[in-house]
Amino acid sequence: MSGRHRTGGSNPLGGVERADLILLAIPLAFCAVYAAASLLARGYTLPVAGGSLAAGALVVDGLFLNPPDEA
Repeated sequence: MSGRHRTGGSNPLGGVERADLILLAIPLAFCAVYAAASLLARGYTLPVAGGSLAAGALVVDGLFLNPPDEA
């Protein structure tokens, strides 16, 4: 899914790699934190900030801590 072609072996997740899962998790984390924070806080500043921090942590993980392999 991320542009690499595997020649041998089988991936138990059907070709879904870590980078693909991080790309899926970024908007899910933002929405989950935003929804939870909007129940607790008035306005939108705190929910947006919390969602952005959660999504940003996943971006940092996907880009710098565990970068995708080159093809």
